[in-house]
Amino acid sequence: MLNFPAPTVIRPGDTSKPDPFTILVVANPVLEQPLDSGNFTIDPIMSNPTGFVSCVKYVDLSLFAKLPGQADQMLSDPSVAPKVRLLSLFHTGLPADGMFSFVAEDDVSDEMLVARRNAIRDFLLTEGIVADVVYGISGSLTCTRASAWFMSDDDASPGVAFTIDGTLMHHRHRYLIPGTIGMHFTAASLTAPHEFQHAISSYTNGMIVDLYVDSPPGVNNKHKRPIPTVYGTQNAVTLNSDLTRGSLTYPPAWTSFHCEIHDPSNPAIMDNYYLSSAGVPEVCQNDTITRTFVVDRVLAKAGR
Repeated sequence: MLNFPAPTVIRPGDTSKPDPFTILVVANPVLEQPLDSGNFTIDPIMSNPTGFVSCVKYVDLSLFAKLPGQADQMLSDPSVAPKVRLLSLFHTGLPADGMFSFVAEDDVSDEMLVARRNAIRDFLLTEGIVADVVYGISGSLTCTRASAWFMSDDDASPGVAFTIDGTLMHHRHRYLIPGTIGMHFTAASLTAPHEFQHAISSYTNGMIVDLYVDSPPGVNNKHKRPIPTVYGTQNAVTLNSDLTRGSLTYPPAWTSFHCEIHDPSNPAIMDNYYLSSAGVPEVCQNDTITRTFVVDRVLAKAGR
């Protein structure tokens, strides 16, 4: 044990289970500057407990669709919300040691925070915490943009089978490395839900990728020109393509195309939601395949 206190329970989740589906928001004790440098310093968030508490409240509100005007009701669905446990953890006084560093400043950009996924995995194992998605919250003085790593599934564990375009995959009950997020305590709007959807997805069982760039193929992104009318199938249900990229347009150099969107007057949550037609990012919603994929995956893990 590393002498961390027990996490604070923000939402209890399914208390009938010893390890319900869990999201952990942890204040990053030690910041690596930059990533893979071996240079570790105490993260400024450690001297800002009020900022951390405010961030935890923001994560809770934004994941469960409680922000003003928030349209997408993904985790707030009554079939989902009671099954999700939300924990927070703030622990000061630790040495500037890499084993306590859950977040690093990116070594390429001058604005990105990057989760140190192996350190987070080791911390969870040592402390006996099961957390499917972990937000590492930093108070970095220079990097404020969030990023996420997909989950590494335990493909030897049981799961719920599904198909994408006829390909069999599984929403696995267990992980080898949880989905991890590096995020600044000042994050706002749809940042937390956007990064959550990356982190809940899987390297081996379906990746949810960014739609604001010409990303590699993923569950929610394909490549072809001209754009076909049919996007593909999800559990044998035919889904249409988004021919216009919501209220945006596909840049001429792109070959990406996306799945049909619930509100074509605004971008998808995985796209540039700051370009919403009303100037209110919270009105943006998921495309069809992302919404179904994420909800199915949470429910599958909650059923372990």
